[in-house]
Amino acid sequence: MAGMTVSSYRPYSRKQVRDSGAEFYGRMRELGCFTLQDVTDMVGERSAVAYLVNDYQRKGYIDRIHRNLYTVMDVETGEPMLNRYQIGSRLFPDAYIALGSAFEAWGYAPRVGNEVFVATGTRFTDFRYNGVFYRRAQPKAGASTEWVGGSLVSSLEQTVVDSLHSFSGEAGLEDVAECIVRLPGLDADRLLECLERYGNGYLYQKCGYVLEQLQSYVGLPEAFYRECRAHCASTVRYMVKGAEGLVYHKGWGVYGPCLRWGE
Repeated sequence: MAGMTVSSYRPYSRKQVRDSGAEFYGRMRELGCFTLQDVTDMVGERSAVAYLVNDYQRKGYIDRIHRNLYTVMDVETGEPMLNRYQIGSRLFPDAYIALGSAFEAWGYAPRVGNEVFVATGTRFTDFRYNGVFYRRAQPKAGASTEWVGGSLVSSLEQTVVDSLHSFSGEAGLEDVAECIVRLPGLDADRLLECLERYGNGYLYQKCGYVLEQLQSYVGLPEAFYRECRAHCASTVRYMVKGAEGLVYHKGWGVYGPCLRWGE
């Protein structure tokens, strides 16, 4: 997150900081989330930063999210001004909301959980803030992202491909399918671009198989499935290891469940 450019400001003394409280709070509201460096840039005097931050925390104007990241609070409700997805996408400069949390941010998840997956190259230990667990997801180089409601979120196509790449177990596949059947539409070319970034034959198999099973919802052109088949791995794979009732689907070379979610 880039700090504010305030090089034209002269350093403030502690008394000036106290007298200019409303001014600083207004700038913090513009940022939503901010670091101590952002506050230093506002104040211009490092010795006054701790006073300002502690004073604002005591008054309930701001709250510490994690390490060096703070959020502005709504003094009437006592809740952060930003929602969970806005906070997650501001944790680090390269952060964006991914996987099931991206479906939630887009508004196409059947339910909202108590965790937010943040894709970032910065390693961090999962932490809890305001009842939400923030968990790290491995980012994909060149991932397609979009701004949704003030949050940087993986695109719908990227979210579908990422989720089918990383789901765990039959329940995980069911969760992804439940989101896919709610989508307003998918762009076949953008899906193929996301798949190409992975360059994984098995992922072509999984995506082709799952989306074809849900074709009545996604309505993708046959050319998309032909392209997926052209890149499929030659090895027969089990999509859900250890699950019962898997059926072999010759066209995709996978053993998988018959997807009926959303019917």
